[in-house]
Amino acid sequence: MNYTGDIRSVQTLAHELGHGLHHQLSKVQNHLNFDTPLVTAETASVFGEILLNELMFENAKTKTEKLSILFSQMEGIIATVFRQTVLTRFEQRAHDARAKEKVQPEAFCDLWWEENHKLYGETVKMVEPYRWGWAYIPHFIHTPFYCYAYSFGQLLVLSLYGEYMKKGNSFKTGYLELLSQGGSDSPANLVKKSTGLNLEDGSFWEISLSLLNENLKRIEALI
Repeated sequence: MNYTGDIRSVQTLAHELGHGLHHQLSKVQNHLNFDTPLVTAETASVFGEILLNELMFENAKTKTEKLSILFSQMEGIIATVFRQTVLTRFEQRAHDARAKEKVQPEAFCDLWWEENHKLYGETVKMVEPYRWGWAYIPHFIHTPFYCYAYSFGQLLVLSLYGEYMKKGNSFKTGYLELLSQGGSDSPANLVKKSTGLNLEDGSFWEISLSLLNENLKRIEALI
């Protein structure tokens, strides 16, 4: 990685180290079960980022430093959950259109513009060249619908972290077991067998949103 010593570089290092940890723990699986499903591929990496951010927050000496860490974390979550959802919605519409007929590039531009406008509304002015923003995202070609996995993975980890905050050390065994399972079962079964949590229960996903509210409260209190 290109390490420049700033906060983002440290966060990226924690992120990629999480992938390394995930791979090491998954080595107990066979060759066919080693790779994780797309929606759990970012589990250890995003969890590592959260642990790092909380450590930096605890050690920050000034209000400005604390706010910088919280803002960075919140912007990252917004980009991962909301913007990746925009990318996924665009991808769905692009596939639907392509299934009916040959689609000209300009038509993809229109779909891209419409889906991004749902996120930014009138708050952010999108410049005209951004109509071609879809063309620079390799996931659309190499790994279709990977962007959905980013949104899913971020919310999954926030909920897992919420459980960790509630249960403490007793959560660690199940979490490490989850990482060691690789792709040996469906995502829902992997999580349920290792941590006892049910992905099909709406309350599980509410945990992630409640953590966002807690972060917002911390920001407001510091301001």
